[in-house]
Amino acid sequence: MYVKFWGTRGSIATSLPAEAIKQKIFQALEGAAGLNLADEAVLKRYMERLPFTIWGTAGGNTPCLEIRSGNQLLILDAGSGLRLLGLELMQNGFAEGNQRADLLITHTHWDHIHGFPFFRPAFIPHNHFTFHSPFPDLAERLAEQQQPNFFPVPLNYMSATLQFNTLAENQWYQLGNFKIYPMRLVHPGETYGYRIEAASSSLVWATDSEYKQVDWASTENYLNFFQNADLLVFDAQYSLSEVLDKPDWGHSSAIMGAEFASRAGVKKLALAHHDPTSSDEKIWSDREQAEAYLQRRQKNQPACEVLVAYDGLTLEL
Repeated sequence: MYVKFWGTRGSIATSLPAEAIKQKIFQALEGAAGLNLADEAVLKRYMERLPFTIWGTAGGNTPCLEIRSGNQLLILDAGSGLRLLGLELMQNGFAEGNQRADLLITHTHWDHIHGFPFFRPAFIPHNHFTFHSPFPDLAERLAEQQQPNFFPVPLNYMSATLQFNTLAENQWYQLGNFKIYPMRLVHPGETYGYRIEAASSSLVWATDSEYKQVDWASTENYLNFFQNADLLVFDAQYSLSEVLDKPDWGHSSAIMGAEFASRAGVKKLALAHHDPTSSDEKIWSDREQAEAYLQRRQKNQPACEVLVAYDGLTLEL
């Protein structure tokens, strides 16, 4: 199973502030003190050794995940990251039409659907996109965000075939190479996570969820949902103290993700849905705290790898 993150920010798309870019440049130059950067080979070696937190960023697009198994494409959520995925698909056959993809939608808060009006493959005749979700009115919800008061191009202007399939929660579905299991999560409004399995790989997409009760009885259904996942993509929008200060906001923390990963035997934990105000430093600091927590919890267990989900991250499961 091939996985690529196209959007990992929560709530609203946000760009890296100019001051943050300036600070990254300063750190890079500070680390190069004493090196002959006029020597291209020296410069190249130095650049290769720079940590990602200096030369890169978590990114600012809202949730979108590309998954492939064989020649089948599955897209999770339609945040602003979907626009960039669409541009890549246009370079790989979708500009000519007669291409297909399935989309799973967790919920219809803006940050999870506002990329779809900018999804260029949907404007190409004979492309076919099937939306799967537990929302029987998903077509109407997508059409509403493209009403003239909010967007200049209506949904029915899109030339691709758009099909909508309603899923029942807590049931397995076969979508070609993929097995899909939707489960209700705790978030304002109605939202769902998805467990996806293909061949011998498993992934859980669990953004936008809050966990107020952490005893075994209250979390058993989540533990079963996450059990032995090769990759758990988890809502880590807030720090643990921020979660306590924001009850009913519907988000969680890196530490909670680490606790679930430890209990459920997860192999990789990807922290995602980063708050729009969170700097790269805070996001990677949260990862370090989650990693340290797991090291204490898993002394006699196989280690769970903790990742920061960032725009452009690719994984093979």
